[in-house]
Amino acid sequence: MDVPAAPAGYTRLLMKSKFGAGRDFKVLEPETEAELYLVDGKIGIRPKADILDASGAVVASVRGEMLAFPKRITISDAEGSPLAYLHAKPFSFIKDKIEVMLEGGKSLLMEGNLIEKDYSLKDEQGNVVVQITQKWLSVRDTYTLDVADGFDVPIALALTWSIDRWIERD
Repeated sequence: MDVPAAPAGYTRLLMKSKFGAGRDFKVLEPETEAELYLVDGKIGIRPKADILDASGAVVASVRGEMLAFPKRITISDAEGSPLAYLHAKPFSFIKDKIEVMLEGGKSLLMEGNLIEKDYSLKDEQGNVVVQITQKWLSVRDTYTLDVADGFDVPIALALTWSIDRWIERD
């Protein structure tokens, strides 16, 4: 089954996992499969990843504290300045909503079916800024991301990797 076209006002990306222990993902342009980004995940007790652009420069980083109470993940820019935070509600066994706080004080809501990896990131007005799904793809661990024009793509990639690690570790 072919993946439908991206909605107007969105950029479509494919995020395919690479084989290996670090949960690395190649981020590809869907038609040409040109590599646009690499999400370089690291294994260990604290999940972490670097988002690299096509030239190999780090554009964002993810650092997690999965043993903390509650769990939290921080997304930073290339210089290490925080961009966003994810945190889970304590004692929430069904993860269908995760709040994302941007450094400027704005909040976003990640909601949908996180276990089945079909969810959206909405802004404070309820507009979808990123739609993430596996429903059109048959290959395991390949995401389709529709990123709204004007939304920071490295943050979208970092959030997708973060949720992937969150769900895989639970």
